[in-house]
Amino acid sequence: MPYYGPDLQSYPGDVSIWNWLFGSRQSCGNDTSQGPVHLSDDRGFRDAASGSLLTFRAIRDKSTWLSIALARSLGLQAHQTVAVVSSNSIWCPVAMFAAGRLGAVVTTLPYEANAKDLAFFFQASSTTIVFTNASALGQVREACQTVGLADDRIILLDDPPRGEASIQGLIEHGKALGPAEFVEEWKPAENTPSACAFLSFTSGTTGRPKAVMISHTNIISQLCQMRQLTPQKTPNTVLGILPFYHITGLVHLLHLPIVLGQDVVVMSKFDMKRMLDTVVKYTCNELWVVPPILIRLLNDPIVHEYDISFVNQFNTGAAPLAEQVIVQLSARFPRVAIRQAWGMTESTSCLTVTPPGLTTWSNATKVGKIVAGTDIRIVDPETKKDLAVDESGELWARGPQISMGYLNNSAETAESFDSDGYLHTGDLGSIDREGFITIHDRLKEMIKVRGFGIAPAELEDLLLGHPQVRDAAIVGIPDDYSGEIPRAFIVVHPGVARDIHTAKALQQYVKSHKARHKWLAGGVEFLDAIPKSASGKILRRSLKAKWKEDMKHDKQRSAKFLRQFISVVTGKAQYA
Repeated sequence: MPYYGPDLQSYPGDVSIWNWLFGSRQSCGNDTSQGPVHLSDDRGFRDAASGSLLTFRAIRDKSTWLSIALARSLGLQAHQTVAVVSSNSIWCPVAMFAAGRLGAVVTTLPYEANAKDLAFFFQASSTTIVFTNASALGQVREACQTVGLADDRIILLDDPPRGEASIQGLIEHGKALGPAEFVEEWKPAENTPSACAFLSFTSGTTGRPKAVMISHTNIISQLCQMRQLTPQKTPNTVLGILPFYHITGLVHLLHLPIVLGQDVVVMSKFDMKRMLDTVVKYTCNELWVVPPILIRLLNDPIVHEYDISFVNQFNTGAAPLAEQVIVQLSARFPRVAIRQAWGMTESTSCLTVTPPGLTTWSNATKVGKIVAGTDIRIVDPETKKDLAVDESGELWARGPQISMGYLNNSAETAESFDSDGYLHTGDLGSIDREGFITIHDRLKEMIKVRGFGIAPAELEDLLLGHPQVRDAAIVGIPDDYSGEIPRAFIVVHPGVARDIHTAKALQQYVKSHKARHKWLAGGVEFLDAIPKSASGKILRRSLKAKWKEDMKHDKQRSAKFLRQFISVVTGKAQYA
């Protein structure tokens, strides 16, 4: 039987995100029955380094002018795709909302991606215009050349080199065009709540990234769900350090603050000292952080040099937090609320969130309760029968935030989204009698490193292209800092040494071809053969079990050696 969240207060299902945020009487910013007016001149997105502020009102105005320039000068139309390839910037929301105002689809892409990957993303999403910054310009230009996009389709968010188009220049151009060239905002056709607003790429089980289609209704409903979970109080100042291209940053740092009237202090990338300097300088009292940052806050000695006692809430959930880490964090930050959440790109972020009043460290091992308007089934993975309270099974979720499926990929859409509207999450979990959800494991093979999904097949395909590798398998192993890290099990060709030199060479090979979170941080292990089923499927659970058993024996050997060492030094026998 399904387990239900509370009723969701009414939300419009027939307006665009732009219209709801900035334009209509039923918008979150203009209807005082749904919240205070937030389009003020003192709250918005502030650059952490320079202190420059773009207020929400300025975001609305500048994105309007930019949309006019995009339509008149570059011919951007509804349903065409605009890519944003950039580190966090206060100009990212201007670019995204300008495209959205015209009914264009926005795809947010990792600025660390290489030219080959970007070319795939551009091709798969039919990108027509790219916003980027100077640090990513080289690989963006190369990718654009690969797919046939001209240089004049590249627009820089920061100060451009000579001859490059800039977002500031286009804004001024759109503003100067005057009333005669004004472009009306796009509005969805009647009874079409499924109009796509964003394409967010996530790794496929086959290693080929999939573009998740996220509708205007998906985003608006998730924002309403989060607003329903936010007590009416003085808005916090939020640290914007999670990448805007990730679903969490996209929803909770680019959209939600406009709804809640929160200041967002935007950092382009993570650095512990700069982060702490920023938190103190701007009194950021709410932090959206992944578990690795929480662990750094716990263990990095530099933290003791700062007074961050004003921080009142941590929001996290992209990766699991170990229970022992939670105990240490609760001792270090006893007065800070911890709000856990669980979701994925396919669910437009959150399916569960810790409700107000329950954001205590004692609840931090759970991922919260079901959000409003959502129901979850917990089913036996084999029989597909519903399970009872405290029984662990696969979580299936249904609600208005569940995305539209995968672009041009009907097979994987049918595999993950059933005909009853449930998303089969691939996560194993349970619900207790108080309604809290706990995640126990993952059915899917995806490895989650600091919240970013990695398909094992992607790394396996790369390694199988190495001349020394005969067969390969990748699994995720637990890591306190990253949640999981990839470990490679390798079968080499005859005559190749199974030693540390070969292992390091393979690790370097992956480093030279993949982004940092995909590196083989879990190490390389050589086997005679990769365990596989009769159908040839890699038995990853067997590999994980082998690793766990090896770790257990290593600990036992280390403990035995330590006892023997102490006996020699002290002359006293040591017992287990």
